[in-house]
Amino acid sequence: MICLKPIRGSQLTPNNVQEECIRVSKVYDWVFDAISTDTGITLPDDCAAAVAAAVAAGRTPLDVTCEVPDVGGFFPLDPPDTDGNALCTVSSRIERREIPLGGRLVEVAIVKVIFTIRPLITIFDSTGAIICQFRPTISESRRLVVCAPEPFTADNVFCRLISLDCDTNFIETGDPDLGLQVMLDICFEIQVEADVKLEVLAKFCFPRPNDIELPTNGVCPEFEWPAQCDFFPRDNCDCQAFVDTDPLTGPVDITFAPILFDTPLAAGTYTTELNAEICDNCQLTGSTISWIVEDFVVPTGTGTGTVDQSFTFTASEIGMPECTEVLGVTTMTVEGAGTVSFADPGVADRTVLFTLTLVENIGSADDTYAITLTDLAGTALITFAAAAVDFVPDEDLVVQDCVTFPNLLDD
Repeated sequence: MICLKPIRGSQLTPNNVQEECIRVSKVYDWVFDAISTDTGITLPDDCAAAVAAAVAAGRTPLDVTCEVPDVGGFFPLDPPDTDGNALCTVSSRIERREIPLGGRLVEVAIVKVIFTIRPLITIFDSTGAIICQFRPTISESRRLVVCAPEPFTADNVFCRLISLDCDTNFIETGDPDLGLQVMLDICFEIQVEADVKLEVLAKFCFPRPNDIELPTNGVCPEFEWPAQCDFFPRDNCDCQAFVDTDPLTGPVDITFAPILFDTPLAAGTYTTELNAEICDNCQLTGSTISWIVEDFVVPTGTGTGTVDQSFTFTASEIGMPECTEVLGVTTMTVEGAGTVSFADPGVADRTVLFTLTLVENIGSADDTYAITLTDLAGTALITFAAAAVDFVPDEDLVVQDCVTFPNLLDD
């Protein structure tokens, strides 16, 4: 169902799925891996002398700790600066060859990755006092097979450290020497990227309102690949509508529940004005509905409760609209909640539920609408049943389709 036509006043902004050309970084290959190292460490001369003095003074057993920089984990938008103490470098030389893969020869790229880690080593005596600290340089390399087709260079290959763990092995007595070994566990990723231009089916997304209450306490779960939040992007509306009527003489009675007034307004003694913008940009956020009824015969009614029956209804919550098309006539139905405020100060405002029906007829024929306000239990309070009487100028009421992803998948 696609129906577009010019309207006056505020224009609806379509947000339909359409072809777009975008520039993005395409991932040609992505590899996770880990390596472990076990490296013998020679103490700097001044540290070796300080350790020897501590051993001679009987300040044993010794203790040694190893600290590595924080490298950010799996999802840093901006990886932390390690001040050169944890580096992952891709060699500029890429070797290309054919290797058997899946029963056939495949041309691959072989890259060399060099890891340079400078952990902080701290040696303590038996009292817990620091004897010395230093940063040894530990280097390790790994060759990996990746998809990096020509003319890709090392500039297209990115290496990032995911995690570092460090442990030590040593002789607590320091006799005949410390015999220090440092073990590193290095987790890393290799990603091959290039900027490309893609033609995609897409539509613009819009920010959601800040409508989620922040819990006072939270628990960090174990790591898992994060799923997209189900509240963004918001669902597309199936259709959208715009109504901006002048005050129009009512073609039918407005019926009030007896608990409100003695008798309903008679046709021709009131005006009804509807203003609504529903699903602009094909998004429900920002939708508005207001209905203004003005009583021209005051007092109205025959009993002791005769009052001014004028009122204004304003929607505060609007649900997703539903649209149907039968023989070219488009009907939108939308439900929600709001407040009805009466002009007569003796009648209290009410929180109500509403059902609004908009009917767009074929071509330039007049359109129409109907609206029912109920209490929270569903009992009708105010009913304007004009859906069968065409009285709204065609340019004042528009209902039109939104092209959504399901529409395209169904084609």
